[in-house]
Amino acid sequence: MNNLMCQKTRSCDDARGEDAIHEFGVPRVRFEDLPMDVVYRIMSKLPPKEFARANVLSSKLRCTWSVCPRLTFDGVQVCKCHRWDLVQHTGRFIHEVNSVLQKHHDKVVETLEVRMDLVDSLLVHHLNNWVSFAASSGTKNLTLDLKPIDFFLKPQLERFVFPFQLLDSGRISRLQHMQLSFVSLKPHSHYRGFPNLRKLHLQLVHANKKDLGHVLSHCCNLEWLCIDRCHLNDELVVNGPLSHLLYLSIDCCEITKVEFHAMNLTTFEYYGRFIPIGLSHSLKIQSANIMFYAGVFQDVLVSILNGLPNVENLTFRIACLDLIKKQWLWDNPLKFSRLKHLQLYLNIPGRNEDSILYSVSILRATPFIEDLEVHFGGTTSLWLADVGPRRQDIGQCNPYNRLKKMWITGFKGVRGQVEFMLHVVENAPALEVLTVDTHKRSTSGGDSWTKKSGPPPFEEAKRIALTCLSRAISLSTKLDVI
Repeated sequence: MNNLMCQKTRSCDDARGEDAIHEFGVPRVRFEDLPMDVVYRIMSKLPPKEFARANVLSSKLRCTWSVCPRLTFDGVQVCKCHRWDLVQHTGRFIHEVNSVLQKHHDKVVETLEVRMDLVDSLLVHHLNNWVSFAASSGTKNLTLDLKPIDFFLKPQLERFVFPFQLLDSGRISRLQHMQLSFVSLKPHSHYRGFPNLRKLHLQLVHANKKDLGHVLSHCCNLEWLCIDRCHLNDELVVNGPLSHLLYLSIDCCEITKVEFHAMNLTTFEYYGRFIPIGLSHSLKIQSANIMFYAGVFQDVLVSILNGLPNVENLTFRIACLDLIKKQWLWDNPLKFSRLKHLQLYLNIPGRNEDSILYSVSILRATPFIEDLEVHFGGTTSLWLADVGPRRQDIGQCNPYNRLKKMWITGFKGVRGQVEFMLHVVENAPALEVLTVDTHKRSTSGGDSWTKKSGPPPFEEAKRIALTCLSRAISLSTKLDVI
Protein backbone atom coordinates (compact mmCIF):
# COMPACT_ATOMS: atom_id res chain seq x y z
CA MET A 1 0.00 0.00 0.00
CA ASN A 2 2.87 2.41 0.79
CA ASN A 3 4.33 1.77 -2.69
CA LEU A 4 0.95 2.47 -4.27
CA MET A 5 0.62 5.75 -2.39
CA CYS A 6 4.17 6.78 -3.32
CA GLN A 7 3.53 6.06 -7.02
CA LYS A 8 0.32 8.09 -6.99
CA THR A 9 1.94 10.98 -5.16
CA ARG A 10 4.87 11.07 -7.58
CA SER A 11 2.59 11.04 -10.62
CA CYS A 12 0.53 13.88 -9.19
CA ASP A 13 3.64 15.91 -8.34
CA ASP A 14 4.97 15.48 -11.87
CA ALA A 15 1.71 16.80 -13.30
CA ARG A 16 1.71 19.86 -11.07
CA GLY A 17 4.36 21.81 -12.98
CA GLU A 18 5.50 25.34 -12.37
CA ASP A 19 2.12 27.08 -12.04
CA ALA A 20 2.06 26.67 -8.27
CA ILE A 21 4.26 29.80 -7.97
CA HIS A 22 2.84 33.30 -8.41
CA GLU A 23 4.59 35.77 -10.61
CA PHE A 24 5.89 37.46 -7.48
CA GLY A 25 7.38 34.25 -6.16
CA VAL A 26 4.72 33.63 -3.50
CA PRO A 27 3.47 30.01 -3.35
CA ARG A 28 -0.18 29.57 -4.37
CA VAL A 29 -2.01 27.18 -2.03
CA ARG A 30 -4.37 25.07 -4.09
CA PHE A 31 -6.93 22.46 -3.09
CA GLU A 32 -4.78 19.52 -4.16
CA ASP A 33 -1.83 20.99 -2.24
CA LEU A 34 -3.61 20.39 1.06
CA PRO A 35 -2.60 17.46 3.27
CA MET A 36 -4.21 14.19 2.26
CA ASP A 37 -6.30 13.78 5.40
CA VAL A 38 -7.71 17.32 5.01
CA VAL A 39 -8.63 16.65 1.37
CA TYR A 40 -10.44 13.45 2.27
CA ARG A 41 -12.32 15.15 5.10
CA ILE A 42 -13.51 17.98 2.84
CA MET A 43 -14.46 15.71 -0.03
CA SER A 44 -16.40 13.34 2.21
CA LYS A 45 -18.68 16.21 3.22
CA LEU A 46 -19.50 17.39 -0.32
CA PRO A 47 -22.96 16.68 -1.80
CA PRO A 48 -22.89 14.04 -4.59
CA LYS A 49 -23.10 16.61 -7.43
CA GLU A 50 -20.29 18.75 -6.04
CA PHE A 51 -18.22 15.64 -5.40
CA ALA A 52 -18.58 14.55 -9.06
CA ARG A 53 -17.83 18.08 -10.32
CA ALA A 54 -14.65 18.27 -8.23
CA ASN A 55 -13.43 15.00 -9.70
CA VAL A 56 -14.09 16.22 -13.27
CA LEU A 57 -12.29 19.53 -12.74
CA SER A 58 -9.24 18.07 -11.05
CA SER A 59 -7.42 15.13 -12.59
CA LYS A 60 -4.91 15.45 -9.78
CA LEU A 61 -7.68 14.97 -7.24
CA ARG A 62 -8.78 11.79 -8.99
CA CYS A 63 -5.20 10.62 -8.72
CA THR A 64 -5.14 10.98 -4.94
CA TRP A 65 -8.67 9.73 -4.34
CA SER A 66 -8.02 6.04 -5.02
CA VAL A 67 -7.03 5.45 -1.41
CA CYS A 68 -8.79 6.95 1.62
CA PRO A 69 -6.94 6.72 4.95
CA ARG A 70 -9.87 7.12 7.32
CA LEU A 71 -13.64 7.45 7.48
CA THR A 72 -14.98 8.25 10.95
CA PHE A 73 -18.67 8.59 11.70
CA ASP A 74 -19.47 9.80 15.21
CA GLY A 75 -23.18 10.14 15.93
CA VAL A 76 -22.85 13.27 18.05
CA GLN A 77 -20.59 14.99 15.50
CA VAL A 78 -22.60 13.97 12.46
CA CYS A 79 -26.00 14.87 13.91
CA LYS A 80 -24.80 17.96 15.84
CA CYS A 81 -26.80 16.97 18.91
CA HIS A 82 -26.40 15.87 22.51
CA ARG A 83 -25.77 12.16 22.94
CA TRP A 84 -29.00 11.75 24.89
CA ASP A 85 -30.92 12.95 21.80
CA LEU A 86 -29.35 10.58 19.26
CA VAL A 87 -32.46 8.39 19.17
CA GLN A 88 -34.24 11.25 17.37
CA HIS A 89 -31.56 11.47 14.69
CA THR A 90 -30.96 7.85 13.69
CA GLY A 91 -32.37 8.36 10.20
CA ARG A 92 -30.18 11.37 9.57
CA PHE A 93 -27.07 9.50 10.73
CA ILE A 94 -27.85 6.56 8.43
CA HIS A 95 -28.38 8.90 5.47
CA GLU A 96 -25.10 10.73 6.07
CA VAL A 97 -23.08 7.52 6.38
CA ASN A 98 -24.62 5.94 3.30
CA SER A 99 -23.99 9.10 1.26
CA VAL A 100 -20.30 9.15 2.12
CA LEU A 101 -19.81 5.41 1.61
CA GLN A 102 -21.45 5.64 -1.80
CA LYS A 103 -18.77 8.11 -2.84
CA HIS A 104 -16.11 5.63 -1.78
CA HIS A 105 -17.48 2.68 -3.70
CA ASP A 106 -14.62 0.66 -5.22
CA LYS A 107 -12.08 2.66 -3.21
CA VAL A 108 -9.63 1.33 -0.63
CA VAL A 109 -10.65 2.58 2.83
CA GLU A 110 -7.88 2.02 5.34
CA THR A 111 -9.92 2.80 8.47
CA LEU A 112 -13.68 2.73 9.06
CA GLU A 113 -15.04 3.88 12.41
CA VAL A 114 -18.73 3.95 13.35
CA ARG A 115 -19.55 5.40 16.76
CA MET A 116 -23.29 5.52 17.26
CA ASP A 117 -25.51 4.47 20.16
CA LEU A 118 -27.53 1.39 19.23
CA VAL A 119 -30.84 2.95 20.23
CA ASP A 120 -32.91 2.07 17.18
CA SER A 121 -33.36 -1.31 15.45
CA LEU A 122 -33.36 0.62 12.18
CA LEU A 123 -29.57 0.69 12.44
CA VAL A 124 -29.13 -3.08 12.27
CA HIS A 125 -29.69 -3.53 8.52
CA HIS A 126 -27.36 -0.65 7.70
CA LEU A 127 -24.68 -1.85 10.11
CA ASN A 128 -24.61 -5.13 8.20
CA ASN A 129 -24.12 -3.19 4.97
CA TRP A 130 -21.34 -1.10 6.49
CA VAL A 131 -19.47 -4.19 7.67
CA SER A 132 -19.83 -5.65 4.19
CA PHE A 133 -18.52 -2.36 2.76
CA ALA A 134 -15.48 -2.56 5.06
CA ALA A 135 -14.69 -6.05 3.83
CA SER A 136 -15.05 -5.18 0.15
CA SER A 137 -13.01 -1.97 0.61
CA GLY A 138 -10.02 -3.80 2.03
CA THR A 139 -10.32 -2.05 5.38
CA LYS A 140 -7.44 -2.60 7.80
CA ASN A 141 -8.96 -0.97 10.87
CA LEU A 142 -12.62 -1.45 11.80
CA THR A 143 -14.39 0.09 14.80
CA LEU A 144 -18.03 -0.48 15.74
CA ASP A 145 -18.68 1.40 18.98
CA LEU A 146 -22.41 0.94 19.54
CA LYS A 147 -22.85 1.16 23.32
CA PRO A 148 -25.76 3.44 24.33
CA ILE A 149 -25.06 6.14 26.87
CA ASP A 150 -27.43 4.46 29.35
CA PHE A 151 -26.46 0.83 28.66
CA PHE A 152 -25.87 0.18 32.37
CA LEU A 153 -29.49 1.12 33.12
CA LYS A 154 -30.91 -1.20 30.45
CA PRO A 155 -29.13 -4.56 30.60
CA GLN A 156 -31.90 -6.11 28.52
CA LEU A 157 -30.98 -4.11 25.42
CA GLU A 158 -30.22 -6.31 22.41
CA ARG A 159 -26.71 -6.24 20.99
CA PHE A 160 -25.88 -6.01 17.31
CA VAL A 161 -25.16 -9.53 16.07
CA PHE A 162 -21.85 -9.31 14.24
CA PRO A 163 -22.42 -10.59 10.66
CA PHE A 164 -19.79 -13.29 10.30
CA GLN A 165 -21.83 -14.72 7.43
CA LEU A 166 -21.06 -11.65 5.29
CA LEU A 167 -17.34 -12.22 5.55
CA ASP A 168 -15.11 -14.84 4.03
CA SER A 169 -11.38 -15.32 4.41
CA GLY A 170 -10.69 -13.58 1.12
CA ARG A 171 -12.70 -10.45 1.87
CA ILE A 172 -11.28 -9.93 5.35
CA SER A 173 -7.68 -10.81 4.66
CA ARG A 174 -6.60 -7.16 5.04
CA LEU A 175 -8.32 -6.61 8.40
CA GLN A 176 -5.66 -6.06 11.08
CA HIS A 177 -7.27 -4.06 13.91
CA MET A 178 -10.84 -4.38 15.16
CA GLN A 179 -12.78 -2.80 18.03
CA LEU A 180 -16.27 -4.11 18.77
CA SER A 181 -18.46 -2.57 21.44
CA PHE A 182 -22.01 -3.65 22.33
CA VAL A 183 -22.17 -6.51 19.85
CA SER A 184 -23.03 -10.19 20.10
CA LEU A 185 -20.69 -12.88 18.80
CA LYS A 186 -22.38 -15.92 17.27
CA PRO A 187 -20.01 -17.34 14.65
CA HIS A 188 -21.49 -19.69 12.08
CA SER A 189 -20.30 -23.26 11.69
CA HIS A 190 -18.01 -22.39 8.75
CA TYR A 191 -16.24 -19.52 10.51
CA ARG A 192 -12.52 -19.74 9.81
CA GLY A 193 -11.30 -16.70 11.72
CA PHE A 194 -9.57 -13.46 10.86
CA PRO A 195 -6.29 -14.59 9.29
CA ASN A 196 -4.36 -11.31 9.64
CA LEU A 197 -6.01 -9.72 12.66
CA ARG A 198 -3.33 -8.29 14.96
CA LYS A 199 -5.32 -6.24 17.49
CA LEU A 200 -8.77 -6.94 18.95
CA HIS A 201 -10.69 -4.92 21.54
CA LEU A 202 -13.97 -6.40 22.78
CA GLN A 203 -16.14 -4.23 25.00
CA LEU A 204 -19.57 -5.09 26.47
CA VAL A 205 -19.77 -8.04 24.11
CA HIS A 206 -22.29 -10.84 24.58
CA ALA A 207 -21.02 -14.35 23.89
CA ASN A 208 -21.06 -17.73 25.53
CA LYS A 209 -17.97 -19.71 26.50
CA LYS A 210 -17.98 -21.81 23.35
CA ASP A 211 -18.49 -18.98 20.85
CA LEU A 212 -15.95 -16.59 22.34
CA GLY A 213 -13.37 -19.34 22.67
CA HIS A 214 -14.04 -20.36 19.07
CA VAL A 215 -13.64 -16.81 17.74
CA LEU A 216 -10.40 -16.18 19.62
CA SER A 217 -8.89 -19.58 18.80
CA HIS A 218 -9.18 -18.74 15.11
CA CYS A 219 -7.38 -15.40 15.34
CA CYS A 220 -4.04 -17.14 14.96
CA ASN A 221 -1.96 -13.98 14.35
CA LEU A 222 -3.43 -11.94 17.18
CA GLU A 223 -0.83 -9.84 19.03
CA TRP A 224 -2.96 -7.57 21.26
CA LEU A 225 -6.23 -8.50 22.99
CA CYS A 226 -8.38 -6.51 25.42
CA ILE A 227 -11.64 -7.91 26.82
CA ASP A 228 -13.59 -5.26 28.72
CA ARG A 229 -16.83 -5.86 30.68
CA CYS A 230 -17.77 -8.98 28.74
CA HIS A 231 -19.77 -11.21 31.08
CA LEU A 232 -19.55 -14.91 30.25
CA ASN A 233 -20.53 -16.09 33.75
CA ASP A 234 -18.36 -19.04 32.80
CA GLU A 235 -14.74 -19.95 32.10
CA LEU A 236 -12.78 -18.01 29.50
CA VAL A 237 -10.74 -20.81 27.95
CA VAL A 238 -9.02 -20.48 24.57
CA ASN A 239 -7.76 -23.88 23.50
CA GLY A 240 -6.16 -22.88 20.22
CA PRO A 241 -2.52 -21.75 20.41
CA LEU A 242 -2.07 -17.97 20.12
CA SER A 243 1.67 -17.99 19.55
CA HIS A 244 1.81 -14.34 18.44
CA LEU A 245 -0.15 -12.89 21.37
CA LEU A 246 2.01 -10.40 23.30
CA TYR A 247 -0.54 -8.39 25.31
CA LEU A 248 -3.65 -9.62 27.14
CA SER A 249 -5.97 -7.47 29.26
CA ILE A 250 -9.15 -8.65 31.00
CA ASP A 251 -11.06 -5.85 32.71
CA CYS A 252 -14.17 -6.16 34.92
CA CYS A 253 -15.47 -9.33 33.24
CA GLU A 254 -17.77 -11.79 35.00
CA ILE A 255 -15.79 -14.97 34.40
CA THR A 256 -14.85 -17.92 36.60
CA LYS A 257 -11.45 -18.78 35.13
CA VAL A 258 -9.01 -17.55 32.49
CA GLU A 259 -6.81 -19.88 30.49
CA PHE A 260 -4.84 -19.14 27.32
CA HIS A 261 -2.13 -21.00 25.42
CA ALA A 262 0.00 -17.95 24.61
CA MET A 263 3.61 -19.05 24.79
CA ASN A 264 5.06 -15.66 23.77
CA LEU A 265 2.85 -13.46 25.95
CA THR A 266 4.84 -10.62 27.54
CA THR A 267 2.17 -8.51 29.31
CA PHE A 268 -0.92 -9.57 31.27
CA GLU A 269 -3.40 -7.28 33.04
CA TYR A 270 -6.40 -8.40 35.07
CA TYR A 271 -8.93 -6.42 37.10
CA GLY A 272 -11.88 -8.28 38.61
CA ARG A 273 -13.01 -10.91 41.04
CA PHE A 274 -10.64 -13.58 42.32
CA ILE A 275 -10.38 -16.43 39.79
CA PRO A 276 -7.86 -19.12 38.85
CA ILE A 277 -5.36 -17.91 36.26
CA GLY A 278 -3.97 -20.35 33.69
CA LEU A 279 -1.03 -18.85 31.80
CA SER A 280 1.64 -21.35 32.76
CA HIS A 281 2.51 -21.86 29.07
CA SER A 282 3.58 -18.21 28.85
CA LEU A 283 7.30 -18.67 29.47
CA LYS A 284 8.34 -15.17 28.34
CA ILE A 285 5.97 -13.03 30.38
CA GLN A 286 7.67 -9.86 31.53
CA SER A 287 4.95 -7.86 33.26
CA ALA A 288 1.70 -8.68 35.07
CA ASN A 289 -0.65 -6.19 36.73
CA ILE A 290 -3.37 -7.90 38.76
CA MET A 291 -6.08 -6.47 41.00
CA PHE A 292 -8.67 -8.65 42.70
CA TYR A 293 -11.74 -7.13 44.30
CA ALA A 294 -11.33 -9.29 47.39
CA GLY A 295 -9.67 -12.47 48.58
CA VAL A 296 -7.60 -14.32 51.15
CA PHE A 297 -3.99 -13.24 50.63
CA GLN A 298 -2.43 -16.68 50.34
CA ASP A 299 -5.26 -18.12 48.21
CA VAL A 300 -4.79 -15.31 45.74
CA LEU A 301 -1.04 -15.78 45.79
CA VAL A 302 -1.37 -19.49 45.02
CA SER A 303 -3.52 -18.64 42.00
CA ILE A 304 -0.83 -16.28 40.68
CA LEU A 305 1.99 -18.73 41.42
CA ASN A 306 0.19 -21.50 39.55
CA GLY A 307 -0.87 -19.31 36.66
CA LEU A 308 2.13 -17.00 36.22
CA PRO A 309 5.19 -18.80 37.58
CA ASN A 310 7.48 -17.18 34.99
CA VAL A 311 6.52 -13.52 35.45
CA GLU A 312 9.43 -11.08 35.80
CA ASN A 313 7.64 -7.92 37.05
CA LEU A 314 4.47 -8.23 39.15
CA THR A 315 2.05 -5.61 40.46
CA PHE A 316 -0.39 -7.26 42.84
CA ARG A 317 -3.41 -5.64 44.53
CA ILE A 318 -6.27 -6.89 46.69
CA ALA A 319 -8.86 -4.14 47.13
CA CYS A 320 -10.48 -5.79 50.15
CA LEU A 321 -8.13 -8.15 51.98
CA ASP A 322 -10.12 -10.84 53.81
CA LEU A 323 -7.42 -12.68 55.74
CA ILE A 324 -3.68 -13.37 55.92
CA LYS A 325 -3.00 -16.95 56.96
CA LYS A 326 -0.08 -18.07 59.10
CA GLN A 327 0.14 -21.77 58.25
CA TRP A 328 0.92 -21.12 54.57
CA LEU A 329 4.38 -19.88 55.57
CA TRP A 330 5.56 -23.45 56.07
CA ASP A 331 3.36 -25.35 53.61
CA ASN A 332 4.07 -23.59 50.30
CA PRO A 333 6.41 -25.36 47.82
CA LEU A 334 5.64 -22.96 44.93
CA LYS A 335 8.16 -20.42 43.65
CA PHE A 336 8.35 -17.64 41.08
CA SER A 337 11.17 -18.71 38.78
CA ARG A 338 12.06 -15.25 37.37
CA LEU A 339 10.36 -12.59 39.51
CA LYS A 340 12.69 -9.60 40.03
CA HIS A 341 10.43 -6.62 40.67
CA LEU A 342 7.39 -6.82 42.96
CA GLN A 343 4.84 -4.09 43.71
CA LEU A 344 2.51 -5.20 46.49
CA TYR A 345 -0.55 -3.14 47.46
CA LEU A 346 -2.08 -4.23 50.77
CA ASN A 347 -5.24 -2.63 52.13
CA ILE A 348 -5.24 -3.93 55.73
CA PRO A 349 -8.64 -3.93 57.47
CA GLY A 350 -8.68 -3.42 61.24
CA ARG A 351 -9.34 -7.08 61.95
CA ASN A 352 -6.07 -8.04 60.20
CA GLU A 353 -3.73 -5.59 61.92
CA ASP A 354 -2.20 -8.43 63.93
CA SER A 355 -1.31 -10.54 60.86
CA ILE A 356 0.61 -8.09 58.66
CA LEU A 357 3.87 -9.97 59.21
CA TYR A 358 2.46 -13.09 57.54
CA SER A 359 2.48 -11.26 54.20
CA VAL A 360 6.22 -12.08 54.03
CA SER A 361 5.00 -15.40 52.64
CA ILE A 362 5.11 -13.85 49.17
CA LEU A 363 8.83 -13.09 49.62
CA ARG A 364 9.56 -16.70 50.45
CA ALA A 365 8.23 -17.53 46.98
CA THR A 366 10.53 -14.99 45.27
CA PRO A 367 14.13 -16.26 45.49
CA PHE A 368 15.35 -13.87 42.76
CA ILE A 369 13.69 -10.66 43.98
CA GLU A 370 15.78 -7.51 43.36
CA ASP A 371 13.34 -4.63 43.83
CA LEU A 372 10.49 -4.66 46.38
CA GLU A 373 7.70 -2.12 46.87
CA VAL A 374 5.03 -2.58 49.55
CA HIS A 375 2.26 0.03 49.66
CA PHE A 376 0.11 -0.25 52.78
CA GLY A 377 -3.39 1.12 53.17
CA GLY A 378 -5.94 0.62 55.92
CA THR A 379 -8.04 2.16 58.67
CA THR A 380 -6.92 4.61 61.35
CA SER A 381 -6.82 1.76 63.89
CA LEU A 382 -3.51 0.70 62.34
CA TRP A 383 -1.62 3.73 63.64
CA LEU A 384 0.99 2.64 66.23
CA ALA A 385 -0.88 -0.65 66.85
CA ASP A 386 1.33 -2.82 69.05
CA VAL A 387 -0.21 -6.20 68.22
CA GLY A 388 0.79 -9.30 66.28
CA PRO A 389 3.70 -11.77 66.19
CA ARG A 390 7.42 -11.08 66.20
CA ARG A 391 9.62 -12.09 63.29
CA GLN A 392 11.22 -14.79 65.45
CA ASP A 393 7.83 -16.54 65.50
CA ILE A 394 7.84 -17.28 61.77
CA GLY A 395 11.05 -19.27 61.67
CA GLN A 396 14.09 -19.15 59.42
CA CYS A 397 14.03 -18.60 55.66
CA ASN A 398 16.45 -18.59 52.77
CA PRO A 399 18.15 -15.19 52.41
CA TYR A 400 17.04 -12.72 49.75
CA ASN A 401 20.52 -12.51 48.28
CA ARG A 402 19.59 -10.42 45.24
CA LEU A 403 17.35 -7.84 46.92
CA LYS A 404 18.87 -4.36 46.46
CA LYS A 405 15.99 -1.91 46.90
CA MET A 406 12.97 -1.81 49.21
CA TRP A 407 10.35 0.94 49.35
CA ILE A 408 7.62 0.95 52.02
CA THR A 409 4.73 3.45 51.96
CA GLY A 410 1.78 3.91 54.28
CA PHE A 411 3.98 3.12 57.29
CA LYS A 412 2.01 3.72 60.49
CA GLY A 413 4.35 2.39 63.12
CA VAL A 414 2.41 -0.88 63.41
CA ARG A 415 4.33 -3.76 64.96
CA GLY A 416 3.57 -5.94 61.94
CA GLN A 417 5.10 -3.37 59.58
CA VAL A 418 8.19 -2.98 61.76
CA GLU A 419 8.69 -6.74 62.02
CA PHE A 420 8.15 -7.12 58.26
CA MET A 421 10.91 -4.62 57.51
CA LEU A 422 13.29 -6.07 60.08
CA HIS A 423 12.74 -9.57 58.68
CA VAL A 424 13.67 -8.36 55.20
CA VAL A 425 16.65 -6.27 56.33
CA GLU A 426 18.12 -9.15 58.35
CA ASN A 427 17.82 -11.52 55.38
CA ALA A 428 18.92 -9.20 52.54
CA PRO A 429 22.73 -8.95 52.67
CA ALA A 430 22.92 -7.02 49.36
CA LEU A 431 20.32 -4.36 50.28
CA GLU A 432 21.49 -0.95 49.04
CA VAL A 433 18.50 1.38 49.55
CA LEU A 434 15.62 1.30 52.05
CA THR A 435 12.96 4.03 51.84
CA VAL A 436 10.16 4.27 54.42
CA ASP A 437 7.32 6.71 53.70
CA THR A 438 4.63 7.42 56.30
CA HIS A 439 2.27 8.72 53.62
CA LYS A 440 -0.06 6.46 51.71
CA ARG A 441 0.48 5.48 48.08
CA SER A 442 -2.21 2.78 47.99
CA THR A 443 -5.25 3.53 45.84
CA SER A 444 -7.64 1.98 48.35
CA GLY A 445 -9.86 4.05 50.63
CA GLY A 446 -10.65 3.85 54.31
CA ASP A 447 -7.44 5.54 55.40
CA SER A 448 -8.65 8.98 56.52
CA TRP A 449 -7.62 10.28 59.91
CA THR A 450 -10.82 11.11 61.83
CA LYS A 451 -9.70 11.44 65.44
CA LYS A 452 -10.19 14.84 67.09
CA SER A 453 -6.98 14.67 69.11
CA GLY A 454 -4.87 16.16 66.34
CA PRO A 455 -3.21 15.18 63.05
CA PRO A 456 -1.94 11.65 62.34
CA PRO A 457 1.19 10.78 64.35
CA PHE A 458 3.59 10.92 61.41
CA GLU A 459 6.53 12.02 63.53
CA GLU A 460 6.08 9.19 66.01
CA ALA A 461 5.89 6.68 63.16
CA LYS A 462 9.11 8.12 61.71
CA ARG A 463 10.81 7.86 65.09
CA ILE A 464 9.81 4.19 65.40
CA ALA A 465 11.16 3.41 61.93
CA LEU A 466 14.47 5.18 62.52
CA THR A 467 14.99 3.65 65.96
CA CYS A 468 14.29 0.07 64.88
CA LEU A 469 16.00 0.11 61.49
CA SER A 470 19.13 2.04 62.42
CA ARG A 471 20.24 -0.82 64.63
CA ALA A 472 19.53 -3.49 62.01
CA ILE A 473 20.76 -2.20 58.66
CA SER A 474 24.35 -2.43 57.51
CA LEU A 475 26.53 0.64 57.03
CA SER A 476 26.38 0.14 53.26
CA THR A 477 22.57 0.50 53.16
CA LYS A 478 21.11 3.95 52.57
CA LEU A 479 18.10 4.57 54.87
CA ASP A 480 15.59 7.30 54.08
CA VAL A 481 12.54 7.85 56.33
CA ILE A 482 9.99 10.35 55.02
